[in-house]
Amino acid sequence: MFTLLAWVQDYGYMMGVDVASYQFLITALESRADSLTWELVTSRLLHEDLKRKEQEQEAQKTSACHYCGEQGHWIAKCPVRIRENAERQRPQRANVADDDDDCGDYLFSVGGGTSKSSEVWLVDSGATQHMTYSKEYMKNYKKMTPVDVHLADDGVVQAVGCGDIVMSMKSPRGIKKGVLTKVWHIPKLSRNLFSVGRFTKDVGPVTFERDGCFAETKKIKWQLGAREGKGLFKLCMTPIMPDEANVSSSKDRKGDTTSYLWHLRLGHIGHGGLDAIVKKGYGVGINMTAVKQWELCDGCALEKQTRVSYMPKSPNYAKKLLEVTHSDVCGPMKTSTFSGKKYFVTFIDEYSHFCVVYLLRNKSEVAAKFAEFVAFAETQTGGRTRENPPCEATSQ
Repeated sequence: MFTLLAWVQDYGYMMGVDVASYQFLITALESRADSLTWELVTSRLLHEDLKRKEQEQEAQKTSACHYCGEQGHWIAKCPVRIRENAERQRPQRANVADDDDDCGDYLFSVGGGTSKSSEVWLVDSGATQHMTYSKEYMKNYKKMTPVDVHLADDGVVQAVGCGDIVMSMKSPRGIKKGVLTKVWHIPKLSRNLFSVGRFTKDVGPVTFERDGCFAETKKIKWQLGAREGKGLFKLCMTPIMPDEANVSSSKDRKGDTTSYLWHLRLGHIGHGGLDAIVKKGYGVGINMTAVKQWELCDGCALEKQTRVSYMPKSPNYAKKLLEVTHSDVCGPMKTSTFSGKKYFVTFIDEYSHFCVVYLLRNKSEVAAKFAEFVAFAETQTGGRTRENPPCEATSQ
């Protein structure tokens, strides 16, 4: 047994297969009456290996991948899964045409301040604009005509807005803050990108060294980005949340800006509720004598809209029992009852909603069942019907 096991192990090492999976073949070979040779063992192993590969290929042809749903491969070798994993691990880099028409000119400023955020930004020497997927840190936000942004993986996303972001950074003189201007808002972007080209144009040169990249403003050299991997630099800044509500100061929105601002501050309160607060003096710090109607709120339009009901409730035309009776026939059913009936007919009184159901062998029995229902209903209620049989009864 030791010799046979050694042969199988040698074969497994050469072919790159799991030796433990051949345990049944080893047992079968050991039970042979004749002596074993290397040629015999090798031929049986090759035959077993070939048979397993054929079975695996046949299973792949009939089985579907659990990831993409296509046949012919397993999930471990799914090309869609492998490609998506590779794209997910590769950082996105944007390369776009420079467009300055949508935003005004700004200069980089330095002052005192602290940060309350830990958003991650990547330094990108190929991007021509600062880009972010979130506008929660933006101030002076403006919507702009969508601009196509072409990514390194041949994908295309659109920039829909522009604004400024206050960033906190460490410098030799302590914690300082600066302003990233002309930041594009791209909701479908997966990473926040810091444009070296944009920074160089607005502020000054950037130098790349072994430990990171550095910039110099007002004769102060400070680290702009730290090396995170091969060719990847993490921005040594964190965005600061604006102190006030992120309301655009543009004149695109008509109406009174003060009323609209308090509408946002008070959780998108309605005009009537805000007007009551102002008139009754409940609001502390609301310096308004009257509330003017604002034209449109995007958040309210999206979150407070409701759908009109599909069909209004139909009026009840019946004023007494048996004045209006509704009837319908259903069938034939795929499975009949024990008595061989495949249809049923219903009679519903509109005034009382009382319902009677009859089982039918054939659809031609509807007229007889209608007469039976009329006799039953008139006896029980004392009322009278107009005795107009249903269409199914008159068509047979």
